[in-house]
Amino acid sequence: MSTPLRIALIGYGRMGRELHALIREREWPEPVIIDPRVKGANPSVAESSLDAVDACVEFTEPAQAADNIIAALQQGASIVTGSTGWQERSEDVRRAASESTGAVLHGSNFSLGVAVFNAVVAHAASLLSRFPQYDISLHEIHHRGKKDIPSGTAHMLAESILRGHTGKKRATLLPENGPFDEETLYLTAARIGTVFGEHMVTADSAADEIRLLHRAKGRRGFAEGALAAAEWLQGKTGYFTLEDMIHDIITA
Repeated sequence: MSTPLRIALIGYGRMGRELHALIREREWPEPVIIDPRVKGANPSVAESSLDAVDACVEFTEPAQAADNIIAALQQGASIVTGSTGWQERSEDVRRAASESTGAVLHGSNFSLGVAVFNAVVAHAASLLSRFPQYDISLHEIHHRGKKDIPSGTAHMLAESILRGHTGKKRATLLPENGPFDEETLYLTAARIGTVFGEHMVTADSAADEIRLLHRAKGRRGFAEGALAAAEWLQGKTGYFTLEDMIHDIITA
């Protein structure tokens, strides 16, 4: 049985509320809530004391995420972040992690199923690169509240395809008009309704078609993965990714 942790929830949107429900279900201590939009919550990371917190879990907007992560690290806290769209600030975050007694773990998608799907996609891309008659593409769907396009998960899957497929040299969103380059992996995205997240890799030839699909059924899997990451970070310092955690688990 895991040891109960005191969690600080940075951001109390859909994911924050899902995490809170799971924390209560596990009978862990009530979390610290940090969100300026929530009455009675702490307004910011900088104005919160994290001394009694075992780990922070951060799901906020891209424009706020890096500052939240850095502020937590400056207090020596461990922080799990699922926010995406802040990668241009990654060097700032890595620097803060190297100067901190805490740690940060970033994941673009905390679903363990997505981690397995990513490994399957990487292996499939390597196989498909030996059969040039197949072209390959990536499509993702999220709810209308999703800010970044493509999603962080789509970027992760695209990087795995590029590493494995020798015929694809770069990835980009599909442009409105051609011409189209055979060495480019084209990504398409849709934002509709309340879809939790769907990612599909398609390999197409004149003879047949291969499809690999991951469809999230809810936010529960993301919350479970984020709390597992908070547990894994205990006692660690530095900068980590979800892939580091998965690799550590499967090779233990």
